[in-house]
Amino acid sequence: MLQRAIRLPSRVLVHIRTDSTAFDATIGNLSPGGARLLGVPDGTLAVGDRIVIQCLGRLHDAEVRWHFDDTCGLMFIQPLNEAQIAAILASRMAV
Repeated sequence: MLQRAIRLPSRVLVHIRTDSTAFDATIGNLSPGGARLLGVPDGTLAVGDRIVIQCLGRLHDAEVRWHFDDTCGLMFIQPLNEAQIAAILASRMAV
C-alpha cells in the first residue's frame, strides 16, 4: 500500500494565476508533491486546470487534482525541495 505524504499544516497567503484569472488564496497544508488551497472563489478552478502559485516572489506550477466548495487539492508539476517548503512556511511570518 502506498503511504500518503506528510502534510505540513500552514496558513500561507498566496497569489494564484491561471490563463484567465488571478486571485489570492491560502495554502492550508503543504507537502513536497502538493498542497491544499483554501478560499478559492466560486467558478474559478476546475479539476485539471494548470495554475501558478506565487509566494514571496517565487513561482510554483501546479495542477488542480480535486475541488470541493472553496477548497482544492493541488499537485506540483515539479515536487518542492526542503528549501522551497521552508521558504513557503516561513512566509507566514513575513505578512
